[in-house]
Amino acid sequence: MNESIDLRQLRYFLAVSEELHFGRAALRLHISQPPLSRQIRQLEDQLGVELFLRNKSGVALTEAGAAFLPEVRRTLLQAEKAVAVAKAARGANGGQFVVGYTTVFDRSAIPDVLDRLRRRYSNWRIVTKGKHSISLVRDIKNGTMDAAFIGLYTDTQGLTVETILEEPLVVALPANHRLAQKRRLGFDDLRGEPMFWFERRLNPGFYDHCQAFFEQIAFKPNVIPEPPDHHIMLGLISEGQGIALIPASLRKVKYQGVIFRELKEEHKRLSMGVAVAYLECNQSPVLHSFLELVRQTC
Repeated sequence: MNESIDLRQLRYFLAVSEELHFGRAALRLHISQPPLSRQIRQLEDQLGVELFLRNKSGVALTEAGAAFLPEVRRTLLQAEKAVAVAKAARGANGGQFVVGYTTVFDRSAIPDVLDRLRRRYSNWRIVTKGKHSISLVRDIKNGTMDAAFIGLYTDTQGLTVETILEEPLVVALPANHRLAQKRRLGFDDLRGEPMFWFERRLNPGFYDHCQAFFEQIAFKPNVIPEPPDHHIMLGLISEGQGIALIPASLRKVKYQGVIFRELKEEHKRLSMGVAVAYLECNQSPVLHSFLELVRQTC
């Protein structure tokens, strides 16, 4: 091996291993596919082994790649721990603490602890970032975020997760819709209705949870693509272009021409949890206080 392997190559390998698709891995890494392919080839050349089998049907790990994968995970986790320890060493001198929150929920569903945290750590910069849960998990794992409020069910392997609440889903529909006269709705009412729904890649865990529920009740949603912003979606609903299942907290987003209806009791188990996620190895002195405040609030 003539050249040293860097952490970027290991992260690239991990992304391709988990996605088993170079295109999706490149999207996840926010790079184009050609440089990703080149880096993987370079890594294979440095190791002297082939890590992936490539064919028209997709990508698969070779025996060497499968053996390499758990070691890569351990190496990246140890690197994250080293970064966390270095950040913690700043201690009283201050630093930056980054908190993420899922944009699926209204902010009112998320414990409001940041003002108290800022007062307690006035010499620290407390930063918030809103993203999809799957991106928040990725940021925590790569060390660019300390903790996040995520939606469940999200794949959180390698993180410590504490559920703080369960929020039911409600139906958002046009105010002049034929179902508006009903106080509660069941999925029999929704059959055939155009329904805004998200792509699986945005949150595979929650998508699969919902699909399993739909299969149990023999419901097949008439899916139309969900826009990236809830305000845009509510605008489309007000125009009569579809209905949506949304977390109950989003009822606080008032939009003319949109009404909300609860699901019937037997369907209320279709819910979405909110949890706080973090790396156990994170040594930031702010993290302990942040978690303490979240637990007190909940």
